[in-house]
Amino acid sequence: MTRALGIAGLSLLWSLSALCAEPWTLERALEQALNSNPDARLAQQRIVAAQAGLEQANAAFWPRVQFQSSYTGSDNPMLAFGSILNQRAYNSSLNFNDVPGVDDLNARGLVTVPLYAGGKNTASRKAAKANTDAARQDNEAVRNALGFEVSRAFYTVLKTRQFIRAAEAGVNSFEGSLVVAKKRLDGGTLLKSGVLDIEVRLAQTREELVRTRNANALAVRVLRNLLGIEGGDFEVADTAPAATAPDSGDFSGRPELTAARHREQAAQQQARAAKGGYLPRVNAFGSADYDYGWTYNNGGGSYTAGALLQWDLWDGKMTRAKLAEANANVELAREEQRKLHLALDLEAEQARLDLKAANERLSVTDQVVAQAAESASLTRARFEQELALSTQLIDAETALVAARVRRAEAEADRQIAIAAVRKALALPQLESQAKSK
Repeated sequence: MTRALGIAGLSLLWSLSALCAEPWTLERALEQALNSNPDARLAQQRIVAAQAGLEQANAAFWPRVQFQSSYTGSDNPMLAFGSILNQRAYNSSLNFNDVPGVDDLNARGLVTVPLYAGGKNTASRKAAKANTDAARQDNEAVRNALGFEVSRAFYTVLKTRQFIRAAEAGVNSFEGSLVVAKKRLDGGTLLKSGVLDIEVRLAQTREELVRTRNANALAVRVLRNLLGIEGGDFEVADTAPAATAPDSGDFSGRPELTAARHREQAAQQQARAAKGGYLPRVNAFGSADYDYGWTYNNGGGSYTAGALLQWDLWDGKMTRAKLAEANANVELAREEQRKLHLALDLEAEQARLDLKAANERLSVTDQVVAQAAESASLTRARFEQELALSTQLIDAETALVAARVRRAEAEADRQIAIAAVRKALALPQLESQAKSK
């Protein structure tokens, strides 16, 4: 049995290790971020807090049951006589002018039932429900924004990898050209300055390679932090599924807008609750008491029941001030909603323009890379045949590296722009996510 458990434990550890070693795809990264990112967890806790607030508002409609107990001793004639009566210990020999000290143990059960609160409880419950709905929409907004941030970080990792490949290709080209230059120098067909120029440019390209590797390491770290992963191996896949840009420009489904509408509703209900301060409040109550005293060694029970009406005829303008504050909060919520609508409209338009620019840049860079590669190839051949200067070779190789970098940047920027459009329209980053919902 122990051996079987050990084998099972090792198998589990091996499976977990294999899972950790598996490269992180974009789909897996999105799922991980929605479960482990601190912002996602914070949004979930805000929903829990809002639901607790709703339960508190609902509690105002329920009866309140309390138990109270006290022990007193007094020779105050009123208190002592009252305690004797409650204990059912009165006798005709009691001298009202010389009431003895009496102790009393009181146990009471009290029930209070709210009957009417001027609409305050109902409005408070509706406000709490609206705030709960707003918290849920805030959670969706966090998930939408987090999905975009993960996609952008993932594509940035792929972009920096392309930068590394372009820089490495440049280093390899300059190293090959340096070998040819040294042969020409030995053959007397190239000046020393030509070799030095190529060596300087090779050193600069190696420096650029160091920068791109550092940028890649930083991009990987950013993605790792978004996923909420603190330790262990972390490897990112080399490819990502292609997402499509939607044709629609309707951003009315953004959860931020829905949350803003719920907050406006909550503010309106809070204003109604504040207005309830002008109306009376009615509660029913009932209690059962038992009193016992050791002075007379006797005890007795009693009950009380009734209704209580309370009406604040003057509260120092407190209700008036609360109502003014609540009405101002309603206007604030409306203006916040309007401001948000304008901001989201700008975000959607900017995302569409960025996508258009990225598509145009991508079509241009395709041609530039092809032309730069052909130019560099011809220049290398001419340099080997002693028909081109070292400066011409350096210019051609530099242009090719720059073209490849711009191409990689345009490809990644297009994917990031598509992710931004999908975020602006509150769409899942990948079509597979939409199908799984």
